[in-house]
Amino acid sequence: MNQHSVCAGVVAHNPVNGDVNVLIESLLVSSKWVVIVDNNSSDKRYLEGLVNHPSVRIICNNDNRGVSGGINQIIDYARHVKADFVAAFDQDTKISLDLVDALASNLERLLATGEAVAAIGPLVIDDYTNHTLPFIQFRLPLNTRYSLEQSPESDRLVECDFLISSGCLMSMKAIDDIGSMNEALFIDNVDLDWCFRASHKKYKVYGDFGSVIRQQIGSAYTQIPFTKAVIRYHDYNRIYYMTRNRVWLYRQQYVNRSWVVHDVCRLTCKFLYLLLFKRDRTVLLRRSVKWIIDSFAMRPYNSPSH
Repeated sequence: MNQHSVCAGVVAHNPVNGDVNVLIESLLVSSKWVVIVDNNSSDKRYLEGLVNHPSVRIICNNDNRGVSGGINQIIDYARHVKADFVAAFDQDTKISLDLVDALASNLERLLATGEAVAAIGPLVIDDYTNHTLPFIQFRLPLNTRYSLEQSPESDRLVECDFLISSGCLMSMKAIDDIGSMNEALFIDNVDLDWCFRASHKKYKVYGDFGSVIRQQIGSAYTQIPFTKAVIRYHDYNRIYYMTRNRVWLYRQQYVNRSWVVHDVCRLTCKFLYLLLFKRDRTVLLRRSVKWIIDSFAMRPYNSPSH
């Protein structure tokens, strides 16, 4: 495996010690620089074995800057060391030793053709359900979904409209044009917003069927009878950001209108389901009104100058 001009980072907040250390060791195989951003964890003992590691940079925040703030700190360090590419990972992501090598090699190959490519991302397996998430192109009346089973062996890359942030390898040149993550979003839809801004600037993003990560999505789920679909559950803090940020995204000019139509329907159906089956439905309804109102206090994204 080759070591590429990649700055890989992990955004962590009260992680499980062993998970982060395994992830860091895997990233060091093919990444020239590795960064850990600790978002004010109450227990920082997981960092003890990494403090003196010559290839690991540790950034400790005095408060929780969220996923978006943590990724931006990794991007800033990548810019400082003049890396060509940057990738951020959630603390519970599981990867293979050759993941970064495979993604970087494929992104370099795409860029060599002259295409305006912003990022490439791996196939994601949900650790809770063991389901593989498809790569999606947002379309009307139905989205186009590309699954592993449908991908030909001859072409393991597919153009899509959205990549989750964990494991997504981004071009630093593209980031300088598109902008970094929107820190106002904090934790949810950060990746979706960035992909929409990339598409608005005529960049492409690709999914790589040959690269795989395992990722915990949500804290629990319910299988919808007679379908493969699931409803994922989150605590109220996460639902706040999910709802507020989505409603804010609906109003942004650069956002894919097909996604808006589908997501309004999805969000409506999910809330109806929760109102019917959750015991504290009155609290949920009251809080939902506040979350939507809060979205109107958010300003449009303004990329900071570098």
